[in-house]
Amino acid sequence: MMKYIINRLTIILPLFFVCFYFLLGGNSFAQSNDFTYHWENVNGLKIFYRAAGNPSKPTIVLLHGVPSSSVMYQGVMELLKNDFYLVAPDYPAHGYSDVPPASYPFTFENISNTIYTLLNQLGIHHYSLYMQDYGAPVGFRLAVKHPQQIDALIVQNGNAYIEGFPDAQDPNGDLERYWRDKNKKYENNWIDSYRKESLVLPSQRNLGTGINPDRRNMDAEIMLKPGRLDLFMQLWFDYGNNVKSYPQWHEYLKKYQPPVLITWGKEDNYFTVPGALAFLKDVPRAEIHLLNGGHWAVAENNTAEIAELIESFFRRAVVKP
Repeated sequence: MMKYIINRLTIILPLFFVCFYFLLGGNSFAQSNDFTYHWENVNGLKIFYRAAGNPSKPTIVLLHGVPSSSVMYQGVMELLKNDFYLVAPDYPAHGYSDVPPASYPFTFENISNTIYTLLNQLGIHHYSLYMQDYGAPVGFRLAVKHPQQIDALIVQNGNAYIEGFPDAQDPNGDLERYWRDKNKKYENNWIDSYRKESLVLPSQRNLGTGINPDRRNMDAEIMLKPGRLDLFMQLWFDYGNNVKSYPQWHEYLKKYQPPVLITWGKEDNYFTVPGALAFLKDVPRAEIHLLNGGHWAVAENNTAEIAELIESFFRRAVVKP
């Protein structure tokens, strides 16, 4: 009888201690990789960010494109959260972040400064950058100013070379003329075009099965709020300063030779494949993958493929996750 009791205790006691551990808060460990959602006060602005993973793992800061927000990274973060600590902020006036006051210069330089302050406040001082679209000018400004903090660069259809930006190659083209004189007709045409496009129902867009209409609807809902399109045109006008900054970004790449992973949707007609290949001029060891996808590859058909490439890249070229 005593032997039976002892045998039962060897089973029950471990279960008791496991239950006691979770009652004391051990469940926080079990859920450490789950998503969390935050607003951080950054110089009077509430900046939203989503996070996933364990802070003890290598950190990746994911910088979104326009007109989107950090929501575009939800899928890839889900796939990477077991091996990385992932932080994806919304820029001011994007996603769930505050719209800044008129006194806030709505430029890439200032947005980059805001993101840097956010990371500082969160105690994030070493990280890799995932940069897509507008994420590239925000991220390269961080890298140029604080190169010692950058572990690696992941670039997905985020341009840094004129070779990959056909619309900016003609000095007499509409875009270059707009950047020179801020042509109001160009702005109005762009705004009208976006409004008309946003009125098209998802069922009429012929979206592929890998494209979630929820994200596109959320993007449009934010962009169509009063004053937002005019604000975003300020940022598009400032994009001309990014092209002028390309040589500075190239110098950073040449000097520091960070590990670089390029995952580029080759069907992107705006930021084209030559922009991906041009990285090899300054970082000959850059790893380039041309994907069967478009500008929003990470949020659409190539989510799992990009996650696998990141995992492999970090194991081989950066640090083991």
